[in-house]
Amino acid sequence: MEKILFCNLDLLKKTFDGTENLVLQETRNQFLYYANDLCSDKENHLYFISRDQKLLDSAKNHFVKLKGFSNFKFCLRDKAREFVMQHRKHNNLFVFIGGKEADFHMAVNTQSLFIVPTWIPVEEKAGFYGVHVDTPEQLFKFVRTLNNQENWYAEVEIEPNVIALSLMDGRYKFGSKTQNERDMVEHFEQLLKFGTCRNYYDILLYHFLAGMTNSKLFDDIELFGMIPSSDCSLNKDIFSFMYQTRIIKGKHVPRNLQNGENILLRISPKQKAHLSYSTDQRVAMGAKEEFKTICINPDFKNKINALKKSGKFNVCIFDDYMTHGNSFNAVRNLLQQLGANKIIFVSLGNFGKPFQKKDYTITGDVYNTGYTYTLIGSSIKYFIYNDAAKDEVSELYDIFNS
Repeated sequence: MEKILFCNLDLLKKTFDGTENLVLQETRNQFLYYANDLCSDKENHLYFISRDQKLLDSAKNHFVKLKGFSNFKFCLRDKAREFVMQHRKHNNLFVFIGGKEADFHMAVNTQSLFIVPTWIPVEEKAGFYGVHVDTPEQLFKFVRTLNNQENWYAEVEIEPNVIALSLMDGRYKFGSKTQNERDMVEHFEQLLKFGTCRNYYDILLYHFLAGMTNSKLFDDIELFGMIPSSDCSLNKDIFSFMYQTRIIKGKHVPRNLQNGENILLRISPKQKAHLSYSTDQRVAMGAKEEFKTICINPDFKNKINALKKSGKFNVCIFDDYMTHGNSFNAVRNLLQQLGANKIIFVSLGNFGKPFQKKDYTITGDVYNTGYTYTLIGSSIKYFIYNDAAKDEVSELYDIFNS
């Protein structure tokens, strides 16, 4: 897919403190090599931006006229901002690369991907919200994946405007195509359980962001949330995943929150189903164990009502693993009770089981527990699996572990 890359002019510098820095100079030269290769085809267009016209003119004279980088283009930041704002509906085209907060704000305003090269000066907000890359090689291999990455490992339409996606096969002992994939999935499980192996989290985040920016599926999502853990806490890595996605899409939570910024609350702990029940019992129980402890955050009530009036009550919910779909069934029914138009459920891992769709009639206030629920129908939905997504994940593994 075609990409227009807006790069901060800092990426062309070999010094930042007035003196030559051999390491920075070598990194800058590597960047030039990869940048020239990247924009030598028709798929990528590379613009260097700055608010200073004199610096742009000097850089253009040096790199285009003297060094022969004829595919490099140079543009004032305000002109770039004007262009992307005029074409913001095509946000999947744009990628912003830099370390300035101004770069971050341009990316957020157009709901575009923001990448932070860690070898240039990075301002605080840009460093916190951006997707980090540590070398020019990583940067441009990642951009190449943005050109091509468009596969979800597992996908099923539960009903019109209700979709469940999974990013990877959670069965590392049996389902992995390569040793790289097996290592990554096994270590990602350790990340979710013990908080270790954070680079595997980054790989899955990049994989999702690459697919998301190449798709229109998430463009109309207004609210992002996650399934709370059995002990009522919010897994910090899933929360970070959700939070960074929300920031990139430029969406905000209500002000003056009393119950935290997740749209879902777990009021009391529940037993972990995979430790307490057999497979058949988990299939049969459906969403009822979730209904006993989970509700919609009342802090979101006014925002949800406003979105309903404007026809924009569209929600994306993240979770770690998809087994039978019990958690999603509960949340789906609660959100539909409130009138949700569109729901996307994204799980990081999938265990290869069919989705057990359960429909309920709900009575009472879903902004607190104590509502009643009655099962009115059930059916089985089968995921469509795409092994090409495994290849994309393995490529990212190579990129960020090279």
